[in-house]
Amino acid sequence: MDISDLLSIGAVVAAVNSVFGYWAKSRIEGSIKHEYDKKLEEVKSEWKRTDILYSERLAAFKLIQKRLVSLQRYCNAHVSAEQGGEFSPRPDQLDANDNKSINSHWNEIETLLDENLIFLSETSRAVFERLCYQLSLGSNMELWLASDDPAPEVLASKSEGYMAVINRITESINALFKDLGFSSQT
Repeated sequence: MDISDLLSIGAVVAAVNSVFGYWAKSRIEGSIKHEYDKKLEEVKSEWKRTDILYSERLAAFKLIQKRLVSLQRYCNAHVSAEQGGEFSPRPDQLDANDNKSINSHWNEIETLLDENLIFLSETSRAVFERLCYQLSLGSNMELWLASDDPAPEVLASKSEGYMAVINRITESINALFKDLGFSSQT
C-alpha cells in the first residue's frame, strides 16, 4: 500500500465520518426540537387551562367577598348603633342590599358557596363552616331580639354577637385571599 492509497482511504473515512456526524447531529437536533415543541405545547395548554380556571375562580371569589362585605357592613352598623359610634352608619342608613337580617345574608352566602364550592380549598371550606355556625348563632340572636320580650342576656350580649360574626367574616375573607395566593387582605 502506498501513500496515495492511505490518503484515499483516510479521505473516504473522513467523508463517511463527516456525513455520519452531520446526519447524527441533525437527527439529535430534530429529536430535541420535537421534544421541545411537544413540551412547549403542553406548557401552553396547561397555562391556558390555569388562566381560565383562575379567572373563573377570581370571579367566584369576588361574588362571595361582595356578600361577606355586605354582611360585615350590616353587623358594623348594628355594633355602631349599640355602642353609639358617631361616624359609622346606622342600620337604617344602609343600602337595601346591606340592610337584611343575618339569616337573609346567610342564605345568599350559602347559595354562593354551594355554587362555587369547587374553587375553595379544604382550609377555606373549614373557615366557611365556622362562619356558617356563627351565622346560625347570630340568626338565633336576631330572632330573640325580634321577639316581644327578649331575654336580658341577649340584649346585653348583642354587640358581642355581631362582633363574633364580623371576626368570622374577616377570617373568611382572609381565607379567600390565601386561596388566591395572597398572604392576607390588603
